[in-house]
Amino acid sequence: MFATRVISIAVAAALLFVGQAQAANTIPRAALIATDAVAACNPPNNGDHKVGSSCKFFSGPSDSSPVISGTCIDQSGTLTCVRS
Repeated sequence: MFATRVISIAVAAALLFVGQAQAANTIPRAALIATDAVAACNPPNNGDHKVGSSCKFFSGPSDSSPVISGTCIDQSGTLTCVRS
């Protein structure tokens, strides 16, 4: 009975360590890049941005388009990312 419990605990500990090792090998998610200049500075993903915040968006219609880095400005009441 005691030996069975010790083995069960050892197996549980081994599984725990394997799970942690697998989690350590995962690749972190890449930062999301906005699809346009307005989305780069506004909700839902960038609701905490304000005038002067850094921002990025794709310059074309696909995620293989070059990325533009900029700064959020107030453009007629709408935060918009402009190249800095």
